[in-house]
Amino acid sequence: MTDKRNIVIKVSYPVAGKATENVAPTMVTEWNIKRIVMAIGVLLLILVALIYGISADTQKTDVDNDTVPVDVPENQAAPQIKVKKSEIKKLEKVRQTVAETNPLINSKKELNKKTENTPVRSVIKKQDQEKVIKERTYLKVNSNVPRALLTYAINNKEPAGDVVKAVDVSHKKPVWLYYFTELKSMKGSKVYHEWLKNGAVVSRQELVISDDTWRTSSRKLLSDSEKGNWTVRLVDKNNHLLNEKNFKVE
Repeated sequence: MTDKRNIVIKVSYPVAGKATENVAPTMVTEWNIKRIVMAIGVLLLILVALIYGISADTQKTDVDNDTVPVDVPENQAAPQIKVKKSEIKKLEKVRQTVAETNPLINSKKELNKKTENTPVRSVIKKQDQEKVIKERTYLKVNSNVPRALLTYAINNKEPAGDVVKAVDVSHKKPVWLYYFTELKSMKGSKVYHEWLKNGAVVSRQELVISDDTWRTSSRKLLSDSEKGNWTVRLVDKNNHLLNEKNFKVE
């Protein structure tokens, strides 16, 4: 039976029946080579594992400490300029003076205040009045169209009154509406009367001007099915707007 210890000590004793001799016992030392080799192998594995772990930690530290190059612009930041409080106050005073003396800024401020403090209805009425003024001014500026208006009838080539309110129609009583225009210095030219309902052209009539002063008109029958927002306008052959009237059919 092989002993599991690394060192084995054997002692020889005299055998019974034999003559005893004065022989001193001897001690023999034997090495367990397998155990020693296994122990050395285990130590080597431990050393290899330690070395591998240290090298891995070193590589990780190197990766974490790697630097990334960054392009820094030459003019990274503009130089800061220190301005005194007294200079800032002077600039504010100059700005206030310019704002108070500038008529455009003052008129704009006053207009904004009036618009904010004015009710919606008054603003709408004001817009309608401005629209009427623009139309009248446009008629005065356009010397080729001294007169243009809507009327319910034409007598002897003259309009019988002016339509100033909405046109009232019913199913049983359709209404004829005339667009009268007087033109000057346009002899030999062609003009067109265009009738539009809700922005879409529903009728276009060509008119030839035969004299230096020429009165002409076009008409439209409006019934209950024609209710809506209407526009009638005068344009030339190049489709330039010469006059325009807006009305509502109720």
